[in-house]
Amino acid sequence: MMSRGVICVQGRELCETLVNEAVRLGADEAEVCYTRSRKLEVMFEKNDLQVPKGDHYEGIGIRVIRDSKQGFASTNILSRESLDDTLRCALAIASASPPDLNHWLPEPSKITPVSEIYDQAAEDLELQEAVLRGKLLVEAARGFDSRVTVDSAAFGVETGTKFIVNSKGVQAGEDSSYIWCVGMGFARDGEDVSSFDAEYVVSCRLHDIDPQAVGRRLAERVVKSLGAASVPGFKGSVILTPYAGLDLLIEPFVFSINAENVQNGQSQWKGKLGSRVSSPLLSITDDPTLPAQAGSTAFDREGVPTKPLAILERGVLNHYLYNCYTARKDGLESNGHAVGTDQQVPGIGVTNLVVAPGEISFEDMIAGISRGLVVNRYSGSVDPVSGDFSGAVKGGQYIESAKIVRPVKEVMIAGNIYELIRRIIAVSKEVITLGNVSLPYVAIDGCSITGK
Repeated sequence: MMSRGVICVQGRELCETLVNEAVRLGADEAEVCYTRSRKLEVMFEKNDLQVPKGDHYEGIGIRVIRDSKQGFASTNILSRESLDDTLRCALAIASASPPDLNHWLPEPSKITPVSEIYDQAAEDLELQEAVLRGKLLVEAARGFDSRVTVDSAAFGVETGTKFIVNSKGVQAGEDSSYIWCVGMGFARDGEDVSSFDAEYVVSCRLHDIDPQAVGRRLAERVVKSLGAASVPGFKGSVILTPYAGLDLLIEPFVFSINAENVQNGQSQWKGKLGSRVSSPLLSITDDPTLPAQAGSTAFDREGVPTKPLAILERGVLNHYLYNCYTARKDGLESNGHAVGTDQQVPGIGVTNLVVAPGEISFEDMIAGISRGLVVNRYSGSVDPVSGDFSGAVKGGQYIESAKIVRPVKEVMIAGNIYELIRRIIAVSKEVITLGNVSLPYVAIDGCSITGK
């Protein structure tokens, strides 16, 4: 196996060679993105092991700008002939594209490495060990309660190297690892079938992943939702767990702060910088510097250094997310939020979103609600443009007289998320990290709840 040091040198040298060749052939500016990765994943269905999957990937994406016109092409065949064809293809696309003065590449800036985002143990993990770790999840769920069925589960690792080199002098390289463990399942007690549920954890460090804990948490949740019944419709308070918050809070939030959506007039928060857009209980930071977190990185897809960004502070909107193109349109510098792979031109996205915790416990949140609902998972639509949503509550629990009374089923919730986040009444001090998002429980008043 080729050493990682050799991979780094070869990847950087390949990028430099292609950038120089692009300029020689007439590009005003050129950028090359190189990635190399190894992926290993074992999967289980209906408690049984499926065929494991593993692959190695190596690819190059070439972006050129000539006469303010942009061209891009990519390949995962790194032969001399293929690379030459890819470069010439990018140049040809640029020649045929309309000019746009907002196309530009960044100048080099100091990049500070992020700690603990690469784990050699993940690189060294072999198939047999991955299978054993996946089985631990299934066995833990089944061992918790025999009524539990693990519909599907997976344990996987991906390690890789990426480089961004451009003709202005940017040279950025980074190694990373990504380990995930996920289980999905339900519980059955005779004719009573629980809600389908999921549990997962991801990290950059192998020792952070506890498959048995994932299996136990999954089993506990699906067993808890046995014996569910519907409730009459009402308008009241809902507590969104972090799992439901991903769909109902985070997705529209990320959409609304994307500078491209703002510039296209699709964001509800266009022209709202410096304004209050939510309850003062809500603060959200994007932080790429967190050790061992899934979204951490020292630089973005364009080689721009990343840094923490307090996007929402006590309900006040402070920032939109920019890559170089959208920043130039607004007369700004990129704030390091270009995302993507070697297979595409840079888009816009987040790194690690951190929703600040509150000062109240989850139990005390429940004690403050006379009638409401805990929404464990949400299954339905959320229109990020309008904010309107409507969907089914999964694994929900009915609150009455400040206590959880019973699990619920056949219950829907609806409303407008941009209006409801102004009516947040509590944020928990407990926080759960799901992938690259850290979320507390969030209680919102005035949500429409429909039952039977």
